[in-house]
Amino acid sequence: MHRKYMGVKVLKKDFREKSSGFKDLTIAEPVWQKNNKKRRELAERLKEIVIEVDENGTIIYCNKKAMECSGYTREEIEGSNVINFVVEEDRKKIINNYLGLLEGKELTRSLYVIKRKDGSTFPVITYPDYILDDDKNVVGIREIIVDMSDIKEAREKLKESEESYRSLFENSLDGVYRTTPGGKYLDANPALVKMLGYDSKEELLKIDIPTQLYFRKEDRPDPDERNKIFETQFKKKDGSLITVEINPRVIYKEGRPAYYEGIVRDITQRKITEEKIKETNRKLKKTLSDTISILASIVEVKDPYTSGHQKRVSQLATAIAIEMGLDKNKVESIRVAGQVHDIGKVNLPESILTRPGKLSEIEFDMVKTHSQLGHDMIKRIEFPWPIAKFVLQHHERINGSGYPNGLKGNKICLEAKILGVADVVEAMSSHRPYRPALGVDKALEEINKNKGKLYDVAVVDACNRVFKNKKFKFEDNFRPQL
Repeated sequence: MHRKYMGVKVLKKDFREKSSGFKDLTIAEPVWQKNNKKRRELAERLKEIVIEVDENGTIIYCNKKAMECSGYTREEIEGSNVINFVVEEDRKKIINNYLGLLEGKELTRSLYVIKRKDGSTFPVITYPDYILDDDKNVVGIREIIVDMSDIKEAREKLKESEESYRSLFENSLDGVYRTTPGGKYLDANPALVKMLGYDSKEELLKIDIPTQLYFRKEDRPDPDERNKIFETQFKKKDGSLITVEINPRVIYKEGRPAYYEGIVRDITQRKITEEKIKETNRKLKKTLSDTISILASIVEVKDPYTSGHQKRVSQLATAIAIEMGLDKNKVESIRVAGQVHDIGKVNLPESILTRPGKLSEIEFDMVKTHSQLGHDMIKRIEFPWPIAKFVLQHHERINGSGYPNGLKGNKICLEAKILGVADVVEAMSSHRPYRPALGVDKALEEINKNKGKLYDVAVVDACNRVFKNKKFKFEDNFRPQL
């Protein structure tokens, strides 16, 4: 008996659980079959499963994707009843759904669990459509079936992620928050509630953040400044202040800030500790400076003729180091080493240090020991840098002709090479008991003549630039600019 629903004729038959093929199906016109053939050709290229089921529930067509997903061959699928491919608990549902479709009920999607040939299962969602002959009679149902395995897995992972996030949120030792752009808390974890001294999250959510939380409301960053870590001071509920480090970010929706979220860490104790460390470092630095000054003055007291020599060598060596682009720490080490590079001379007899005439070979050999003697004295002091090594090597020369160990080339540290050049230039430029001052030009002539032989090329070139371009002069108040 034919019945018509929504302009579509349907033929009501029993929905039997058996394979019956495409029985008694009469094609009024060959056109619908031709069109159906084209649809099947398209279905073979789809990434979704496509099946066609006749009025008896028998699968009359399946595409390539159906075989790939189920593990069955085409022969095993086509000719079998559709209920054979769903789990037991879905059989009644699929029968009722097909009977409804054949009676012209609204086409709606359905959820089933499909059985594979190996016994495993996967969830699907089906999108049905009528197969009509040329007279608009329903002769079957076409289903596009979407494998929901990945979607289900994604949802489960999302759920797990959300649960993990909530666990981290609630159990974090740091404060975690979410606020409106206007300055109201949307959410806060227990750590933040405790940090700010409130009795409950509900109480904290009621406060106005700019006026009640920030020590100075103008310290609250604008949206364009909220994607970088910053420090500020918060007022606790009791009015006391804490210093916090905030790692924030802005969440945008449709190009506008929707809310802020981030992590708050109480660094009050850390800041106190940092200040104590800074104060300790200031005291240590002053102590070190005083020690260096005392050491330098010892030499100058014993050898008045070279008074100021160490200070001037330190000035020039520092200027050369800066010109060479060395980092500030290395520059400072050279400055300090220059101030004490001749400390070993305190162990030499005053008669040798102050003699106006030429020294004998034995006396000069005694003078050469001052580098080693200085090293042995300085090594007992815990400087932040290997000052003793610089002092030991400042008379070494790159061709091996220096002392005390006749080091060559890269065996001599750069700091010592710089001190060596500065030492020669200052000594030749200044008055000595055994000769008058030769001047800067003569000193520069000496180091340029022996550049690459006695003195490092890069150091000599930097020294030339310091005098010619930077207008360097030996002065008591000269301070090279770092």
